[in-house]
Amino acid sequence: MCGICGLAGRATDRPPLEPTVLRAMTGVMEHRGPDEDGHHIAHGIALGMRRLSVIDLASSHQPLSNEVGEVWTVFNGEIFNFLELRRELQAKGHRQATAGDTETIVHLYEEHGTEFPKRLRGMFAIALWDEPRRRLVLTRDRMGVKPLYYSVTPSGLAFGSEIKSLLAGDLIEPRLDPLAAELYLAYGYVPGPRTLFEGVRKLAPATTLVWEGGELAGESVYWTPWEGTQSYGSWEDDQESLLALLRNSVRSRMISDVPLGVMLSGGLDSSLVTALMSEVSTKPVKTFSIGFTENAQANELVDARRVAQRFGTDHHELLTSADDHPGLIEEALWHLEEPVADLSFLGFLLLSRLAREHVTVALCGQAADELLGGYTKHAVARAADHLARVPPSGRRAVAAVGARLPEGSRLGRGLRAMTTEDDAERMLQMSRLILDGQRRGLLSVAFRRANADRELRQVIRSRASGRGGTVLRETLFLDTKLALVDLMFLYFDKMSMAASLEVRVPFADHDVVSFCMGLPDNRRIMRGRRKEILRRVSRGLLDDATVDKKKRGFFRAASSVWLNVHRDGIVRDALLDERARSRGIFAPEAVQRLIDQSRGPGRSGDPLLAVLLLELWHRQFIDADGAGRRLVGDAKRVASKAHQVSGSETARAVG
Repeated sequence: MCGICGLAGRATDRPPLEPTVLRAMTGVMEHRGPDEDGHHIAHGIALGMRRLSVIDLASSHQPLSNEVGEVWTVFNGEIFNFLELRRELQAKGHRQATAGDTETIVHLYEEHGTEFPKRLRGMFAIALWDEPRRRLVLTRDRMGVKPLYYSVTPSGLAFGSEIKSLLAGDLIEPRLDPLAAELYLAYGYVPGPRTLFEGVRKLAPATTLVWEGGELAGESVYWTPWEGTQSYGSWEDDQESLLALLRNSVRSRMISDVPLGVMLSGGLDSSLVTALMSEVSTKPVKTFSIGFTENAQANELVDARRVAQRFGTDHHELLTSADDHPGLIEEALWHLEEPVADLSFLGFLLLSRLAREHVTVALCGQAADELLGGYTKHAVARAADHLARVPPSGRRAVAAVGARLPEGSRLGRGLRAMTTEDDAERMLQMSRLILDGQRRGLLSVAFRRANADRELRQVIRSRASGRGGTVLRETLFLDTKLALVDLMFLYFDKMSMAASLEVRVPFADHDVVSFCMGLPDNRRIMRGRRKEILRRVSRGLLDDATVDKKKRGFFRAASSVWLNVHRDGIVRDALLDERARSRGIFAPEAVQRLIDQSRGPGRSGDPLLAVLLLELWHRQFIDADGAGRRLVGDAKRVASKAHQVSGSETARAVG
């Protein structure tokens, strides 16, 4: 696991960056790779990386090239089928100087060109420089587990695992993208390709971008979940197939030259991963759990302990409080770079720090809900499919009831989602954070974007499968393209890497994903019971109490608790002072109402949390006294000093 960054210049006859600037870009990501700092600068290209050594600790230094130094790469992540690829490449005559996975990338490119990502099984963000062609290739793993940002700048194509690298290189000027802010307030995260930073984009999952000869040369998708054919049979056959895929995925993600463990919430998904790890581990699996004192109902430590005892794991846990770690939210936001209106990221940061005390790599159970129907909205989508069989008069009656209920009514939103035929409207009814009526009162007239409503829906429509099928199947597909990537995987990566911990996701294996996407709907939700096939797969591997327990969102209830604790501190201090008012984004009286109305449990605090995090983000990255601006200032001073030194050396040489 690493952090990568660099710049492919518009001019290809000189280096695009000074060495001191590239060192600043990698230095700001030291947490992603505390073990090594690597650089390659040549005409047209600057590549940098920070390495967290996990495989082939003694070698596999990056940037790494092919035998003749014409193809260079830096990459963040892990290639889980690298041993198989190494054997194949050696048989074709490639000489390999390391024992790791990085070297397979340059040789696969030599064999397959820009199609090489199709051969990779893993989680990755890759930058590859083809020296003879003056070509930079950027590519991201199929499910978007690892992030990759880029910006087309006057200097060329800048990229990085973190936006802070681009700031530290003075390659972008930190400014808010107002439309991205509208998307964030609606969804609770910023759907790609936008980011909150104007001009900075996220590369989409399963996508390759090419920059050649000093300009963009194209972008292409190299994988969809529908590739290949799946054979579905009886319940028993499908259970057997899914379990075999999961076993293989877990086993491949246990390849490591450093200690590894598992994030154990006590829920079904992470418990099954723990069980499958225990089957093949020669030592007790190390497990890590966290609980929140103020919300005992959502605390799963007892459940996690039961699973740990069943498998004899080396178990570690942390019980924390909303009063603890007062500066944690600003620290976490610095690493997130883009806020997400879900304080689960605080819990995951603390959990990652706990795990890092004992291991360098940890597996988790993320993505099972999005693939197999673990959320309430998936039950709503399944109900929509059943309702479609009802005579039109019955559907109209249900729609009429939904239309009469208030905009924010959970029942009303559910009924409207069940009866609309518009996929975008359905997803917004099921998932929207700040509703349209609330938006009109909350955002100032001057800030509101006229095209925001169209963009909200276009985000969903642009990701639709285009394959028709059931409402449930389309909802699950959209979840894997939206919240899973830009909310869940985003904070999983950023919070774990803030602790220098690599987190692997067995459910995101692309064969597992393809299999699950093609399953009949009743394998996901049957008689209202969610993730039915996974429960049946787990029966016998886990005890019945774990298999049958209701889902509890990881740290999900922490938002309202945290806001209650900090309402008269950071919340009021940040949102009601002159700095926040002067931005002109929110109507002050509406913000005051949000603060007053957010008391109590449930989702009522989420809009307030979204507003608070946007303000704190401004203070860190946009304001003149923020840390993000200081990065830019430092970069300019470094570049100026480097230019002066270079000029003096030139003058001496001429003299």
